[in-house]
Amino acid sequence: MVSDDKLKMEEMSWKEIEEAKEKGKDTVVLMMGSFEQHGPHMPMKTDTYISDELGVRISDKLGNALMGPTISVGVSGHHMDFPGTVSLSKDIFMELVEEHCKAFDEHGFDFIALVPFHGGNFAPVKAAAPEIADKMDNAKIILAADLKRNLKVMLDSMKEAGIDYEEKGVHAGASETSVMLAIDEGLVDKSRLERGFEEEIETSSLFTEGLRHFTENGVLGDARKASKKAGDLILENLAEDIVERIEEKRTASSQSSG
Repeated sequence: MVSDDKLKMEEMSWKEIEEAKEKGKDTVVLMMGSFEQHGPHMPMKTDTYISDELGVRISDKLGNALMGPTISVGVSGHHMDFPGTVSLSKDIFMELVEEHCKAFDEHGFDFIALVPFHGGNFAPVKAAAPEIADKMDNAKIILAADLKRNLKVMLDSMKEAGIDYEEKGVHAGASETSVMLAIDEGLVDKSRLERGFEEEIETSSLFTEGLRHFTENGVLGDARKASKKAGDLILENLAEDIVERIEEKRTASSQSSG
């Protein structure tokens, strides 16, 4: 259950944000999604819808956090063979992240948690985070960008839901489709659920060859095995896990500076 307090800065006035800060909201959660193909059955904004939902849950569980505006376009060059996908270069994407952080730093927040969900955003964020941190006057940058850990939580949650299927690649398949069913079933075209490429892919090959080299329908895994129950578990378990990471780093940062 999410609290009654407003958590999304995009829905708050400047006065409400100021009052929230005065009440102890010292952390901003900055989520990062994408605008890219997600198979024949889900919208381009899938990663951003998921990021929005995770961001609210993470901010609520942290207790003293607000959710910043989700960055809705990311690094998606490996999806550009599919119509509609929009991709930013790594440099432009990280400039965008940096400018958000500078604004929150200027407004006096103590911590900024960088939380990518779209796979293509993890490496750029991890590479740029130390440099961004050096440019902050007050805020401490907290990086919650462990793609392998995220995927493990998602796949473990599928098993917890009773789905005996292990995706070797995660994109628009059983796990992501499950999450979208949990968020809004109306955004999933159930008449177009399909099986995609189910073998393992080296990450380097995925980014150099592009997804369409491996799958004509843009799916990794089997979207037909998705369930709303699994999606609910993924959202809850992933939010809990990311909160744990943020709290550990936030505590460590406070102790080192104190």
